[in-house]
Formats: sequence, structure tokens, C-alpha cells
Amino acid sequence: MSHAKTIELRPGVTNKSLWEPERPVESEWQRIRNAIMQRDNWTCAACGHRAKKWMSAHHLEDSGNDSPENLVPLCVACHAVMHVGRSLMKKIVEIWKSDISQVEIVRQTRKWVKQGFTLQEIKAKLPLQPGPLPPDSTQYANKLLRTMGSAPRAYLPEPLCAVFVNLTRWQIEEDESSHGGLNELPFDRPLGR
Repeated sequence: MSHAKTIELRPGVTNKSLWEPERPVESEWQRIRNAIMQRDNWTCAACGHRAKKWMSAHHLEDSGNDSPENLVPLCVACHAVMHVGRSLMKKIVEIWKSDISQVEIVRQTRKWVKQGFTLQEIKAKLPLQPGPLPPDSTQYANKLLRTMGSAPRAYLPEPLCAVFVNLTRWQIEEDESSHGGLNELPFDRPLGR
């Protein structure tokens, strides 16, 4: 039985005070992570994509709190959105205004990547307008960090959205509509928690 939570997907940052929490030993983290993935059927809490490979266990609030209530699975794309500062620094995303929601941008991008479109072609197809800063500016994240106070997370206001320009792990080899061999696939440790 799944107890999957659904979260709103917005480009956001984690409070600097929570950036380097103590982590459990690797074997304990894998036990916690596997419990979260199994609880939520390896399904991203933001976009609903199901994949066993490369899923991340994302902390909803305090990144030092590894309780099940504070953790949800996120696909690679949604995890990149939720940590927009890091993703801007690594040139994975750009920030644009859009009339469509962030979750729809993720879903549409995954669909078009699966159909063979490049990220540049996809970006050209999306209804985008420039935001107040250059699209690749880390100032989007830095402004959130300066103004968030003690809140655990802060988010860019709508209609600002993250658009993918250099993400390679789209998890499309595991079609969410056919779960036949999904349990046989290995999972990798997430790039970041």
C-alpha cells in the first residue's frame, strides 16, 4: 500500500543553516532511502514519474531530519528544480517566466526527450519569456537565500520556472506505464540528498 505524498514543484533553495547536516552511515541511509522508495512505489512526489534508477530521497523541511514524514522520492529532474541554486551553478537549468506550471515543464520535457528532441529544441518549443535577471544567473537563488530568514526552504515566485539546458538523466528507459521489469533494475545512490 502506497502512502505517497504529493508536493508542489517550484524552483527553490534550502536554508544555508541546513546545508551540511550530520548524515547516518551509508548502510543506514540506504535502509531509510529504500523504505521511502518502497513506501511511495518509486514514484516522484512532484511529477508522478515512476523509476527505480536514480531516484533521490528529498528532505521536505530540515535536511538533518531523516524521519519518513520528512522524506519523499523525487526524480532527477524534479530534484534539480528543488535545488535550483546548485542546478544554476552546474548549468543544468535556466530561469524563465512561463504560462505553464513547473511540473508541466518537467513532464513535457521528459516526453519530448523521449521523442528525440534536444533540450535546446524543447526550450524553443516552450512558452517562455525573460525573467528579471539573465536566465543563467545564480542571483535568483542568492536573493532567496538572503531574504528567507530562518525558513527551511524558499521558492521563486510564479511564473518563474526552471527550464532544462543540460540534464542528462531523464529516467526514460523505465517507462512508467510498464512496470514489468522495474523491480529487477539496480538503483544508484542519488547524486545529492
